[in-house]
Amino acid sequence: MVEGKDVILVTQFPSDSWFEGFAKRPNGTILAARLDEPDLYTFDAEDKDAIPQPIYNFEDVANGLCNMCPIPDSPDEYLVLSSVIDLANVNFDDIKIWRVALSPDDSSPPQVKQIPVDLSDTGFAIGIIAVTSRIFVIPDSFKGCIWRLDIEKGELTLLIADDSMKSAGNEGDFFGLNRVRVTEDFMWFTNTSAGTLCRIPIDRVPDEPSVGLRVAGPVQVVADDVPHCDGLALTEDQTTAYTCNYNEGYVWKVTIDPPTGKSETSVCLKNLSAPTTVEMAYVDNQPRLYVACCGEIEIGWVRQDDPNYWKEIADINSAVTVTVVTHEETVEAA
Repeated sequence: MVEGKDVILVTQFPSDSWFEGFAKRPNGTILAARLDEPDLYTFDAEDKDAIPQPIYNFEDVANGLCNMCPIPDSPDEYLVLSSVIDLANVNFDDIKIWRVALSPDDSSPPQVKQIPVDLSDTGFAIGIIAVTSRIFVIPDSFKGCIWRLDIEKGELTLLIADDSMKSAGNEGDFFGLNRVRVTEDFMWFTNTSAGTLCRIPIDRVPDEPSVGLRVAGPVQVVADDVPHCDGLALTEDQTTAYTCNYNEGYVWKVTIDPPTGKSETSVCLKNLSAPTTVEMAYVDNQPRLYVACCGEIEIGWVRQDDPNYWKEIADINSAVTVTVVTHEETVEAA
């Protein structure tokens, strides 16, 4: 889904769920990580009647999954962040990283093993993003920094800490640095409480496999008008970024001039029910934006403005067909 294209309700997650990470699998289905329960789900995004199915549970080690990402050059393998989570009090403890290998048709149980790395220095590891098949970066929302993870060595080192990654410090502003995306020349990130989209020049270092990348310049603020931003997706040409506003139910579109970093922000979709993450995938060489919404979240610090027309379908089962009118378009969804 991009501006000017169809807006389709793909599937309905459990109505009391909160998802924060998902990826398109080689078989075309979606893998999703649930924040409020320690479950991985899979579903077919091209089948409106498909019902998300849980495929693995981490209940013996965690009560929620913070995020996940695919492992390059390892088809259908992923790194998953688990944690012991207290959402009401915004506590994220005992964070662990797992390598999960899936079978193409899910005929065999997932193969899961822990990455042996000490994460005790982190505050809240809010995501994990691949640089190479060995090196990953982890944004730390509480400590305002980005860590470098070497999964071969099981080693975590500080990549960069910057004031632009810190929380704004206002009441209720728990989260600073949020999502990170890595392209060939830049590392992009959002800051939830500051309402900013930024990028950092980087150099790739393929001759040093244990390094992966180096910071090559100061942080550049691309946009400062995306309040309460959560999730981050970029088109392949880096001319457009998308992020959510979970309080007001928006999806922001940031149009970017890549050489200068100058941008213009607009709202491309409204009236969603607590959208918290976006992912970009290409289907038949065309960009498709997937948006996950949490619906009614009753934890005190997520404030949703009314009216919100999608709230009426937040508790509907996926077998029920409804019609939703948004932006003067009629959308039929199952």
